Amino acid sequence: MSYTLTLRQRFTVVQNRYDVLRGDGAASVPLAYAQQKRFSLREKISFYTPETSAPAFSLTARNIMELVGTYDITDASGNVLATLRKDALASLARSTYKLQSPYGEFTGRERTWWRPIARRVLSAVNELGSLIPIHFDFTDASGNAVLAIERRLAVRDSYRIVVERDDFDWRVAAACAVAVDALMDR
Repeated sequence: MSYTLTLRQRFTVVQNRYDVLRGDGAASVPLAYAQQKRFSLREKISFYTPETSAPAFSLTARNIMELVGTYDITDASGNVLATLRKDALASLARSTYKLQSPYGEFTGRERTWWRPIARRVLSAVNELGSLIPIHFDFTDASGNAVLAIERRLAVRDSYRIVVERDDFDWRVAAACAVAVDALMDR
């Protein structure tokens, strides 16, 4: 059994803001919102409950300004839900992440080989590279799909997140989707 989340980005002057919703469409239910401060030395994206604005979970870099980032996804008490690490060597061709969680170890990579290359070439010349949609698939060791993150073409970034396992924590899925958007240096 699977479920769907939607991630929508909002732009503000001092931070990026993301809304996380359960479902896809008019009947979507708000689950959390995230805030990413711009120009911080140590990346931390905090997620809050929409009703009370209480901290719910976060995506935090382990170190200050590192080339190959390792990020912990933690609950409000600081307990690690999962760890997301960029695979630098594999990312030369297609951006690739390793996700370690209680549900297993997963590899997330861009779906096609040509889109990352086209995006990098166009971004070197102008801003058109940011218009190329980003699609990530997270798979288990057997190659089974667990999590799909698909960027929709829109004025502001919007992602459809399909989680293929009911027992997969939506907070981990949401944090991975924000990481795909915020940490890709777009």
